[in-house]
Order: sequence, then structure tokens, then C-alpha cells
Amino acid sequence: MNITDLNPNEIPLASTLIENVHGKTPLVSYGKIHSDGYNVNLYVKMDTLNPGGSFKDRGSLYFVAKAVGRGKLRRRDTIVTASAGNHAKGVAKAARDYGLNSVIFMSDQTPRTKIQGTKRLEADVRLIDGDYHEAAKQAEEFSREKRITYIPAYEHPDIILGQSTVVTEAIGQAFSENFHPDFIVFPFGGGGLANGGGLAAKYWQDHFLFTKDGSREKTHTYGVQSENFNTMVRSFQSGRIEEYQERGLTIADGIKVPHASESMLQLTRFFIEDMFDVTEEEIRTAIKKVYESEMIARIKQLSPEKLLELGFRSNHIQGLDKLNIIEGAAAAAFACAFSKDKIPYEQLAKEVHPRKEINGIIIASGNNIDQGLLEEIVG
Repeated sequence: MNITDLNPNEIPLASTLIENVHGKTPLVSYGKIHSDGYNVNLYVKMDTLNPGGSFKDRGSLYFVAKAVGRGKLRRRDTIVTASAGNHAKGVAKAARDYGLNSVIFMSDQTPRTKIQGTKRLEADVRLIDGDYHEAAKQAEEFSREKRITYIPAYEHPDIILGQSTVVTEAIGQAFSENFHPDFIVFPFGGGGLANGGGLAAKYWQDHFLFTKDGSREKTHTYGVQSENFNTMVRSFQSGRIEEYQERGLTIADGIKVPHASESMLQLTRFFIEDMFDVTEEEIRTAIKKVYESEMIARIKQLSPEKLLELGFRSNHIQGLDKLNIIEGAAAAAFACAFSKDKIPYEQLAKEVHPRKEINGIIIASGNNIDQGLLEEIVG
């Protein structure tokens, strides 16, 4: 796959499809996170409130809907994938919604909450020894043997275009709130979310969604990995695929991707401005800070009527108890924004001068964290 496989003109179509099925997830204010002669205001795109608890519902839905629309998939057909968890739930839900069967290969190291969540969506879950890449290998072999459709976790144009819808929504919501997003931060595993989001940010910038005195304002895009699984960060910095270096475990299982993809690296160097990594301690701290956020606590106390005014849908309100819960992958993006030595805030402040406000959006990618781990972190 390369950049020419992505058709930017599908971005509005994909966004309309996702919105019609799921509704836009809310964009909420987290508040001010830094103040050094300028304010950094953080907003959170709550994809934790998607039906499957993560952004992965988007890419899976678009892939399946497009295949059904073209007659490549028909009712009672079987699809197969491999996943570290969130993609599995997305594929299983899309399959159920379109009357398909799903077979999901998952590592036996996958958090129990993600395995159980996938089974509840009527998927045939097959646990294998080894990591995600071993699961993917077996899933692809199964697909070839049975001659059924394999849905990649990230390395496919339809998956990337589906994930792009999160930024289309977020930019439109920011516009409605009368602010321009100066930066967007994405957790980065395989790269589907970040590259899809970067594609959408570039598309809408090129189409003058935001204008100021007739000129375009730039939205900077950043990707974040766990320091223990930062192969793409190092590959991005060197310009070539770097080997995985074993550094230890991570609680950010959603972005626990040891090996970087050559095709995704090429997309990343085009759509993402910079890449950072964060430590396990920073990830844990971010989970706790979001859990204890006073701003989010106040939102949870609002009446249903007020929540609807803020862009919540009825299905979002039903999941309000999890509004302050993020998994490790999402926490990596928060940790990056909380740090003062990663995103170049001083440079951004000069760029937006004389405006004293820097506005950023975090993609809260998922809330599927193991309950025991959450309790350990928040105390």
C-alpha cells in the first residue's frame, strides 16, 4: 500500500457513513494544561464513547460497509482478522450489524476485558500463543485457506479512511466552537489512526475549512508511542525501518506494535509532523490525571438535557460512567500533551502570535482498560 491508494475525496463520504451509524463522539474541554506567557487549552475527542469503546469501530465499519456496498461481502459470509483487542471488537460489531460471521485471532496475552468484549459481539475468538504478529500470521493463513476476506488492523486504505473520520468530526466541532486546533495528538500503534487523522487534517486545511484573513491556519499532527515499543518513532527519525529493540512491557497494549511497517512509515512521514515516545510512568500518571480530572467530573454531573446541548447522543450518555476512563494507548497521547519537552509549545506560541491561546486536541482512542489495572493505578 502507498499514498496513491488513498483517495482523499472519500473523506466526506466516510464521515457521513460513520456519523449516520454511530453519531459524532463529543469533543469536550479538558481545560488549561500549561501557561508560560500563553495558554495551552486541551480538548478531548471522546472516541471512548463509541459502541466498542474505541476509535477502531470507524475503520472496521467503513471497510465492511464499502465491501457490502460493492457486493464483495454478502449476508452470512465470514470475515477474519487479528487484533490486540479494540480492532477485534470493531470487526465483530461491524460483522454482526451486517449479518456476517467473524473469526478473530487474538494473542493469549490480550487483556481479558477485550477478549470478553469481543465474544459478547458473537465473534468466534481463537486465542493463540504469541503476540499480535503471530495472531496476524495465523489469521492470514486461515483467510487464504478458507478463501474468506481478511480485514487488516491498519494496513488498508479503507481502514485508514474510516479512521480519518475522527479528525473530520473534531475539526468540524472545533469550528462550531469557534476555535482552530493548532495541534492534534494521536496514539500510534500500527499507524491507521494517526495517518488517517493526518490525511483528514491536510484535506480540510487544503479545502480552506479554516480561514483567517483569507489564509489557512495550520494544524500540526503528532504521533505518540510507548518508549518500550517505539520502533516507529525511531524509524520516523531515521527515515528507514529500524529493528525492534526489546525494552520491557507496556500497559498501552493498544499500541504495542513491535515492528514498524514500511508502507505505514512512508505515510507517516507525509501526514505526521513529528513522533514522540513516553515512559510507562508517564502513561500511568496520565491515566490517573484523566480519571481525577475536575473538568470531566463536572461534565459527568450535568443533566441529560445539557449533555445533549454539548453534542452528546443518548448512547453516549448511557456510557457516561466511563467518561474519565482511558486505556494505556489513549493515555500515551495525554502524557505527550502534559509534558513540556515534547510538543514544541514555544514554537507554536510564536506561530499563533498575537493570539495568546494554543488549542490542541487529544484523540482519546479507547477505554478498554483492565479493571484490576485501573484500580491499581488510581488507588
